[in-house]
Amino acid sequence: MRGSSGLLMLIFTRNAFISIVDHPQYDRFLVVRARIAGDIEHVFPEAEPFEKPGADYRFQANVVRERVAQRIAAQVKEIKYESFEPSVEDGDRRQAYIQVWSAMYEEQARRVDAESSKKSDEHHSVRFSLEDTENV
Repeated sequence: MRGSSGLLMLIFTRNAFISIVDHPQYDRFLVVRARIAGDIEHVFPEAEPFEKPGADYRFQANVVRERVAQRIAAQVKEIKYESFEPSVEDGDRRQAYIQVWSAMYEEQARRVDAESSKKSDEHHSVRFSLEDTENV
């Protein structure tokens, strides 16, 4: 079954937010998706996006898999900033990105807290079991 790998790529650039997924029928293509008009073209100027009103990602384009790999690699090579947020010039886009960053920061903190709690519980259970054996 195509698409069963569960892989989804979300990419945030200074001027685009895109999702890249496997094409449902053709191995040679990937589907590049965006929620904001023009985002696909910022990353893939040669793409011919089409609109799917009501879809999760309203704007989509079928792009040759190798071209996607080349363009994403080129975007990585073009990075010239030490902090991403200030490099995003569009204020509305920057605010949206900060909301995503905040959500993921909260998730990181939640997982760190959960892991710390788990380690603390494991430490206490080991200590209690050692104390129990000393009293025997």
